[in-house]
Amino acid sequence: MNTDDEMYEDYDVDDDSAEESGNESIDDMEYDETGTQEFDFDDNGPSRTHSKLTRQKSFEVLDKSDLYSESHKLIKEVMDVLSIPSEACVSTLLRHMKWNKEKLIERYMENSDKLCADAGVPNLKLDKPVDKGIKQFSCLICLEDFSPSQTYALSCDHRYCLPCWKSYLEIKVSEGPECIYTNCPAPKCKVRVHEDAFKAIVSPEVFERFSSFILKSYVDDNPQVKWCPAPGCIYSIRCDRKERKEAVNCKCGFQYCFNCNDYDIGDHMPVPCSQVDKWLQKASDESENVTWMLANTKKCPECRSPIEKNGGCMHMTCKKNAGGCGFEFCWLCRGPWSEHGSTTGGYYNCNKYDKSKAKEEDEKATDAKTELEAYMFYYHRYESHRNAMKIADEQRKNAHLKEQQILSKFEVRSADTKFLMEATEQLLRNRRVLQYSYVYGYYLDKKSQERNLFEYLQEDLEKHTNFLSTLYEQSLDKLEDYQSFIKWKEQVTNYTRITKKFLDNFVEGVSGGLTAVH
Repeated sequence: MNTDDEMYEDYDVDDDSAEESGNESIDDMEYDETGTQEFDFDDNGPSRTHSKLTRQKSFEVLDKSDLYSESHKLIKEVMDVLSIPSEACVSTLLRHMKWNKEKLIERYMENSDKLCADAGVPNLKLDKPVDKGIKQFSCLICLEDFSPSQTYALSCDHRYCLPCWKSYLEIKVSEGPECIYTNCPAPKCKVRVHEDAFKAIVSPEVFERFSSFILKSYVDDNPQVKWCPAPGCIYSIRCDRKERKEAVNCKCGFQYCFNCNDYDIGDHMPVPCSQVDKWLQKASDESENVTWMLANTKKCPECRSPIEKNGGCMHMTCKKNAGGCGFEFCWLCRGPWSEHGSTTGGYYNCNKYDKSKAKEEDEKATDAKTELEAYMFYYHRYESHRNAMKIADEQRKNAHLKEQQILSKFEVRSADTKFLMEATEQLLRNRRVLQYSYVYGYYLDKKSQERNLFEYLQEDLEKHTNFLSTLYEQSLDKLEDYQSFIKWKEQVTNYTRITKKFLDNFVEGVSGGLTAVH
């Protein structure tokens, strides 16, 4: 086996090619500002119609201001089409229709009165002015008297004092996102409290929270927009393609499958979503315990209790103190032990085995054990790369600490440490793909001609990813001077590009059906 230095020399990258590659980060190399690599998947895996990677602008990262602009643009469009002057009315209608402009316009044209009544804004009226003849008003909630100016009523004319309104609306907002569907406090009244009423009655802080719930509904009810699942992330992502089974890259740095939208799953390329679901179900399903029992135990012929063999003797006893029945039998043929002896081949060898149904049961158990061993082989490596990916993510987050150590020890420019982030990003990407490559390999036809090529590409990617990881993790204490730092930097920089090439080969091979890889 090659030493680390020999491995590095075998895949060295000259200075000219390095200059052509530039010093892009991994995200820059893989993506443009609003695009992603695209792969077509069906339920069986990647489509074979692509022999090369393709790029397409298919997603956009949105912040709070973007969501506000988009939602209000949608409101204005509906106002113009339906000639409705009230922004609050249209906002209420859109929320009722899950922000679907086309369906809203269609239903409004069919029966505007019914739609408005169902949405809680009957006749598109928001408020009910107070009768000028009333000098004093008695609130039906607190039973106190107020001047008309200290009261408020929606179009339903259920009038209450402002303090009671304020308390009611603040409680609703404190209860969470459903506050955007708050109705009038009168029993059984279905008139909706619109956002203008919230703004006029509650404090600015409470209204800000109410507004955030409106934006949340805009995302939650929109199949083309989803919140980034990374903890604490404030961004959402729009993906306009009809088939949204692809990886997207958030500004927070997290890369994930838009369709799955799950932080723990992340980007599961090269495995289609359906296989990820199947794999995760398999990992958590109690049927795996049943498979283990079938592979490693046999049932008592009398009471059917599972028994595990832990010695060499074929004489088994179903222990009563373990919940069994006390029956004594032969492990091989499951026949009564009283029928065994020298005539059956001895106590440690049963020649009745081939003539019994036990052989069929044992063959099933052997098949189950073989399947279980195969599953554990892939699962163990899946978990190993999953854990390595978590380490790579921590290294990426802590790259600035290593950068500070280098700046302090060798007095170099900050530009000379950019390679650290590039290396950790590449490691993170590689580990993520390697993790799911073992899911892909598990479901790949064992007799397929493509398996050898797949495992060859997988092994190459795995080997060189491990080498880059070893290079990156080298202790700075071993770098004695500036020259040793420069040599190490060149090794890490070049091997980052090398592993990217192996990753591209692997991804291209899988997306191309493993038939056109050079």
